[in-house]
Amino acid sequence: MNLFEFTVLNIIFIFFPLLLYLIYAAYTDTFNKKENNLLLEFALLTSLYLTIRYGSIDNNIPILIINVPLIISYIKKRPIGIFLISIYLIYYYVHCFEYSLVVLLVEYILYLAIYIIKEKKEWTDKKFIYLFLIIKSLTFIGFLLKFYYQKFSFSILLEIIGMVFLLVVVIYIMLFLFREGEKILKLHMTMKNLEKEKQIQMSLFQITHEIKNPIAVCKGYLDMFDVTNKEHSKKYIPILKEEIDRTLILLQDFLSIQKLKIEKDILDINLLLEEIISSLEPLFKEKKIEVKSNITDDEIYINGDYNRLKQVFINLIKNSVEAMINDRKHILKIDVIEAEEDVKIEVIDNGIGIEKENLKKMKNAFFSTKQNGTGLGVYLSNEIIKAHNGKISYESNLNETVALVKIPKNLENQK
Repeated sequence: MNLFEFTVLNIIFIFFPLLLYLIYAAYTDTFNKKENNLLLEFALLTSLYLTIRYGSIDNNIPILIINVPLIISYIKKRPIGIFLISIYLIYYYVHCFEYSLVVLLVEYILYLAIYIIKEKKEWTDKKFIYLFLIIKSLTFIGFLLKFYYQKFSFSILLEIIGMVFLLVVVIYIMLFLFREGEKILKLHMTMKNLEKEKQIQMSLFQITHEIKNPIAVCKGYLDMFDVTNKEHSKKYIPILKEEIDRTLILLQDFLSIQKLKIEKDILDINLLLEEIISSLEPLFKEKKIEVKSNITDDEIYINGDYNRLKQVFINLIKNSVEAMINDRKHILKIDVIEAEEDVKIEVIDNGIGIEKENLKKMKNAFFSTKQNGTGLGVYLSNEIIKAHNGKISYESNLNETVALVKIPKNLENQK
């Protein structure tokens, strides 16, 4: 292997794991601080291992580029990484090149002392790097003079200079990449925060708009309301009460979305659906709806929030009931389909159906085709199922509407 191949190979070994870390850190939404630290340390240790294992040009001379992960650990203030990499390097030098353990301990204590002074006196990263390189170069030259003084030549001196130069170049390239990666990450987080703020503003605008309508209706009727007129009382008070109830329901649904909390436990989905159907029996009788289901006594267990899922299915069933305003015989079907990893629940009605344009908007907050609907019931149901790592989908035509809920069992991940 010539010097050029050696250089390229070691740069790849150093850069590749760290570049993967930077890409993941910049574009992963679920990346918290603890994961960030652990993954960076893993990437640094991987770079170190690859360089030591496969990147040596001469088995008799240690390469200086293996110090890049340690320097990055110091610059990025990773105490666990500093400790693990230092131990790894000390073992490598002692085991493979018979370095003096005492000299190595002094060397790495010096690095730590310089780092502590840097933090207290707020030195720049460049100053720390220069001091690190000076100490490393002196100990490296001392090692070569001690063990290779008889073979020491101008070519070895050039090799040392080349190694030091390569170490400096790689360090500064890595620091540049880290700075650019952090800029991308900050930009990404800024965009996410702006999007979140935009959604909050839009939600506040929509909730204000929705509340404004019933309040305006109440004000209009109150302006016309003559307390001495009994006919006004009979006519306007129920309307006022209805509009106030609608406002309270709207606020309650909105607060439910903002404070959505899922507490999972093992539950029998068949038993849950049976209880819901039983509780809604008076409604079915009132609306003359025939309920058909394939729910059996067999247990089908899932990992979910009982109350939240009950809320979802009651909402879906009530929506189906409210859609049955045509002249045909009203039939509601509830089917449970068990698969190996998930459960599918279909709520099917033969009501008036949903137009294609409205199907696309079903899951949007505040969208409703009902005259007094808040437009939050379907949206809240969708958020609850998403929190269960599931999915709700809707299909509709002139003959029937199907609401399909798919929920993974996840029994091994009980929370």
